[in-house]
Amino acid sequence: MTNEDRAKTPVLAKIASDKVFCWMSMALLVFLPVAEIIVEVLMSTRNKAFRFIRYPSFFQPNIVAVFGIAGTLMVILSMIARATGGRKFKLYLADVFYFTLLFFMLISMIFSVNFGVFANGLKHYMEHPLHFLCYYSLFYFGSMIEDSSLRKKLLISYLIIAVIEGIVAFLQTRDIEIAYCLFVNDKPAYFAAYGTLQNTNFYGTLSCVLTAATSGLFIFSSRLFKSKVFKWSIYVAAMLIFYTMLSSGARLAWVGITAMICMYIVSLIVMRKSNIGKDYLKSITRDFIIVLAGYVVVIIINLLADASFITNRVEQTIQDTTTAIGDNDFGSGRGEIWKAALSSVPHHWATGIGLDNLSQAFVEQPGWQPGDYVQAKGHSEYIHTLATQGVFAITNYVLLLIYAGVTAIKAIFNEKDEVKRGLLWIFFGIFTAYISQALFSSSVMNVAPYFWIVLGIVTQRTKPISFKKK
Repeated sequence: MTNEDRAKTPVLAKIASDKVFCWMSMALLVFLPVAEIIVEVLMSTRNKAFRFIRYPSFFQPNIVAVFGIAGTLMVILSMIARATGGRKFKLYLADVFYFTLLFFMLISMIFSVNFGVFANGLKHYMEHPLHFLCYYSLFYFGSMIEDSSLRKKLLISYLIIAVIEGIVAFLQTRDIEIAYCLFVNDKPAYFAAYGTLQNTNFYGTLSCVLTAATSGLFIFSSRLFKSKVFKWSIYVAAMLIFYTMLSSGARLAWVGITAMICMYIVSLIVMRKSNIGKDYLKSITRDFIIVLAGYVVVIIINLLADASFITNRVEQTIQDTTTAIGDNDFGSGRGEIWKAALSSVPHHWATGIGLDNLSQAFVEQPGWQPGDYVQAKGHSEYIHTLATQGVFAITNYVLLLIYAGVTAIKAIFNEKDEVKRGLLWIFFGIFTAYISQALFSSSVMNVAPYFWIVLGIVTQRTKPISFKKK
């Protein structure tokens, strides 16, 4: 933007700009692990002044909620700036999806069977309406961030977070932790990694996202960074976070990374017929193979350190494949959870049983007694959304994922600028990893923000919607 353009740009447009969106998003994402470390350090001092901190992860939900309010205000300012900026207001599908996501969330909340169930659910990772406002604001922000330099900065923030999480989680594998693990009984092994989260499965999701981001940064580093030292530093960070991902014991993360690897293999084959330079394609392919080799070495190291840690999870996976999905023993109890969630759909198909109100599905099962098993999280983001928000909401969400994936693939194939293509390719890798592992994981407020900003970025603003008759 030239000085003349800046002079013509309204103040409102400067405030609600893509640069502000990017820095706000980066601040949120980085502050989440930093805030948790601060909280755990304060807890470890055993000072009476900090007794109000009842358990780790006390502030992360509040941080996301505050951003939900701030982010929504910024979206409103952006809409006003776009409507009053002197140019004709253009409505894109990304804008439509923002409003439909918001609409179905509000409908689910209003018609909840147990309204306000999320009011005191911080300890159990319940998602408040303000958390969903945060997700949708990040989606809007991401769809507006088209500048390559801003997208690169956003990925650097993922690298910083990967280093923070990787170091904390690695120390946990050596039995060094700042504060206790809240869900210690859920840990698959004594030295399991959970990073700055209090659940190994949740950390599995986060480390999966960070592994996809750092691995992608290394694969495309030849065009994004000039320093070879920095390039190989990224590689070290990618292997560190991958090691801790394995150490979490979360099999859902394996699904995400496997999907990402398959995406790169297929896309590298397909891209041979695109306009990409042959030397650049060879460079990407070489670095991708180096990443795969690193994964193999890390897996071997993990096996040498404690073979039973991985083999036990493999044996559990084999057992799951021979067990019917509806059975209670399937997927470490997922069968029972999914059965209860799906049983509520016929009765609450339109609006869902209530926003993040899955526990109600267990209560409504025939023969349920107080004290019987209840689970608040669906352990499948898609089944959870279907049960809690209804058929229309899950249809809207799946359509958004399909639209985002299709437009991103087209953009990657047709883009002539190698930097833009590389950056979008990395984000698409993160997108692929997350939506694949989401088949078996739950959305939680201190992990989901890392995905929703990516979903916004891959949701390309191609052609505005026109209501004129052709």
